[in-house]
This record gives sequence, structure tokens and C-alpha cells, in this order.
Amino acid sequence: MAEPHISVSETTPALNSLSQWQRVSPIALLYLALRLVKAIFGNVSYLAPLLIVFYQGIQRQPRAFLLGVLVVLLLLIVVALLRYWAFRFRIIDETVEIRSGVLRKAQLNLPFNRIQNVRLQQPLYYRPTGHLCVHLDTAGSKVQEAQLAALPEHWAQQLQLAIYAKRQALATAAQPLECIDETATANTEAATAATDPTETLLCRRDIGDLVLYGISNNRVILALGLLAPFYRPLVDTLNEKLPVLGLDISGWFNPAQQSWFGVGLAVLATAMFFMLLITLGSIALSVISYYQFRLYRTQDRYIRRSGLFTRHEISMILSRLQWVKLQQDWLDKLLGRCNLHYEQMFSPLEAMQQNAGHSKIMVPALHPDAAAQLLYEAYPQQQLAKMALKGVNWRYLIPSALFVSLPILVISLLLMIRTSVWIGSFGVLLSAVVQILLWLRWRKFGYALDTEFLYIRQGVIGADYYCVPLHKLQQLTLSQHWFMRRAQLQHLRCVYAAGALNIPYMPQADAQKLANYALYQAQASGKGWM
Repeated sequence: MAEPHISVSETTPALNSLSQWQRVSPIALLYLALRLVKAIFGNVSYLAPLLIVFYQGIQRQPRAFLLGVLVVLLLLIVVALLRYWAFRFRIIDETVEIRSGVLRKAQLNLPFNRIQNVRLQQPLYYRPTGHLCVHLDTAGSKVQEAQLAALPEHWAQQLQLAIYAKRQALATAAQPLECIDETATANTEAATAATDPTETLLCRRDIGDLVLYGISNNRVILALGLLAPFYRPLVDTLNEKLPVLGLDISGWFNPAQQSWFGVGLAVLATAMFFMLLITLGSIALSVISYYQFRLYRTQDRYIRRSGLFTRHEISMILSRLQWVKLQQDWLDKLLGRCNLHYEQMFSPLEAMQQNAGHSKIMVPALHPDAAAQLLYEAYPQQQLAKMALKGVNWRYLIPSALFVSLPILVISLLLMIRTSVWIGSFGVLLSAVVQILLWLRWRKFGYALDTEFLYIRQGVIGADYYCVPLHKLQQLTLSQHWFMRRAQLQHLRCVYAAGALNIPYMPQADAQKLANYALYQAQASGKGWM
């Protein structure tokens, strides 16, 4: 069937004014400059070794260092100005055309029917002028294809509507001929909805929910490792400044001045103080990222809106949804909450993009009942709550015991005999802890299968539940080494567009039965994976 033609003028007349080559708003200069600053100074892990090497030099010549920083910032502003001046775009014949590049000129043409997602972003400094940053992602792309750094809000929204209308028209054209007459009225209504979509609110998260999410997901602790090289200068500075305030911190931890009980209390109080700071930082990040979180659904996509300083709008086409994951770590379990992830098509390079963390849809700090309702809304046929999951074979523990726990135990016993009883005892305890954790992981492994879905459970203390449509399967691997062959066990690896899922040490009969049925469903269902 010929592709239906829906012109830009028919769907969004306001875009006619963008048919001539033009630049984005001048406020994009600020956006481009800040992006360059973030790209350079935001990589703390790369800059930290350089700053440590030149730390003493910076102390001796602080003015020279500040002058160097100002020169770099000025250079970044000049680069941003040149990039802004070289950037032009237009929207014509259902295509976004972009010319860019300072030293190397480039022209990019993005037809509407190739654009899969339109992400809208509004930094804090865009709000007074009412501009949005528009990100255009194409099918099968490993990197972000295009970005319009500053469009007026009405133009950005009209562009988004025009692209979605084009996709709806393509979806209508893809229907079998015999179905068109029976659903003509429904298709007309769908095309109308594409240009003026009705959104259904599925979920919202309030400040209290975000506080619980921040407590149970301490992401700030990852940044502490990057700041490790600066701990010694920080401690030296505190030792110099705190005595002026009458605080002798070093004396708190000195056994010559305090009893062991006092030293222990000081260590405990210090640890609790730093944990409080980490938790408060994590809560702040949670609120900044997910403030006014709203999850909507239209006819063909999920839409997530959130953000305190920078407002993000992320949309995901329903056909790109690969599986849904319910995540409940040990703190989530203690607080009676869980997180729900809508996993879509993924490529390794997407994780390296600047806004990769804002291109996914995750609903934080849900009550289990609310999470179950969202799961049912995504997959009405799933039976996760009713399925009895089978565990993997106990032989899963043997390789880890032989190659992880046993070597640690042997080395610890040798240290205990020849060197230090305390170090050896710590090693023995570590070996026991490792094996207990592996035992808990083995106990958590579970899997089940029904006519349409594969269900997998993983975890250690908490648990992750995967609800995976069988027809989305792209690749399947069965493997077996000599130790498993005698016990008639196999590993099963299922590869989807969102990643790979593994079920180790399955009974061979179950593995082959599951593999055959999954491959049959992927081939015979007639449903697409994207």
C-alpha cells in the first residue's frame, strides 16, 4: 500500500513559518556554553588525577590557576558562539533539515517517519522565555541523532505533534486491507487523536515518595569514591580550622586521651553523621530529578514528565517496550516500596550520552499494589502474581564455593597461622559472608513460563522481577559444560533489544522446553519486536 501523505501544513500549520533556513533562539548560546562546561568540568573522575598532580602548584600560584580557568571559560564561550552561528535548521516536506559544523560542515536530514522519539527538555533558564530543547531520536540509532537547542514552546510542541501524526498514519497504513473498512471510523479518530492526543494520567509521585526513594537508593555514595584523592587535604584543613572553634577532633579518636568506649562512640557518631550527609544528598538528587513526576499514557506511547531545575519530557512508543521490571532492594523492602522500570530498546553507546539517565522511564517508590496495577496496565495478560516460580539447581553454588570462597578461606587460614590472627580471622569471616550472599542469590533465582510471558526473579536480599513477552525474543542460547552434563543441567540466555537475561543451572528438560516454546512464539505470533 502506498504511504499516506500527511503534510506539515495539514497537521500543524504553525510549522509553516519554519520552512526557511533559520537559527535557534539566541538563548541557545547559554545552553551550548553550559553543555561544554559540563562536558569538561563534569568529568570529575578524569580531572581528579590532573588536579592532584598540580595541587601544590595551584597552591603556590592561585592567581595563575584562576587566570587559566578564565581563559578556558572564555574559549568555551567562543566555541559555543561559533557553533551557534553555524547551526541552521528548517522543517520542510515532513523532514527536519539541519546544517551545522564550524570547521567541518555537515547537513542532516531526518524524515518524520524515521524519528522514533521526541524528547523535550526545559532547563531552568529557559522558563522565563518559554523555550524548549528538542531531542530527536531515530530508529536503530546508537547515538542521539539531532538536537534543536532552543525552540519556542509552541513550535516544539507542534513539531512533536506533527511527527506523532506521521507515525500514526504509518501505523494505519500497515494494517491489512481487509481490516481497513471495518475500522475506518476508529482510524479516523486515532488520526485526530495523534494531532491532539488525549493523555491518561497513570501515576504521580509526591515529595514524600521521592524522599523514600532517595533513602533507599543512595547514589551519592558513588561520588564519594571519586573524591577520595581530596580526603587528605580536607582532613588537614579541618584539623587547622576546627581547633579555632574549640573542637579537638583528633583527640576524640586518640586512645591515650579517651577510653576505648569513648573512641567507639566517636567512631559510631562520625559514621552516622556521614551516613546522614549521604542520605540527605541522595534525597536531594531524587527530588531534583523526579520533582512533579507524572506518568501518562496516550494511544501509542508512555510519557514521563519530571524535573525541578530542568524539566524533562520522555516518551516511549509502546511497541519499543521490551519488558517490565519490578525492583525491590532490601531498603525498598523494609520501607514497603518498589521501583518499576519500563525497559525499551537499548544500545551500549546510549549509556554514554549526556542525558542517558533522562531517556528511560522508571517509576520510583511505588506501593506493591500500585506497581502491580501499572504492570497489569502494560501487560493485561500477564500472571506474575499467580505464578509459582521454579528455583535453579543447588549445583549453582559449587563453582563459586570452589573458585571464590575456598581460596579466600585457605589464604585466610595461612595468614592466621603465619602472620596475623586478626587478619586471618577477618578473611575467614569474609569467606563466610561471600558464601552466604551467594546462597541467598541462589535462593532468589526463579523462573516460570505461561503462554505469552517469561517470568524471572533475581536478587540477593531484595528481588528483581522480570515480566518478558516471548514474542520480543531476538536470540536464544543454550550452553552446558562437563560438570552440568552429568547432572543434565543447562544455562539459558535470552537476548532482547533491551539486553540479555540469564537463567543458570536449569534442568535440561525445562531449558529445552522453554527454548523451543519461546522460539516458536517469536516466529509464529506475528507480532513485531519494535
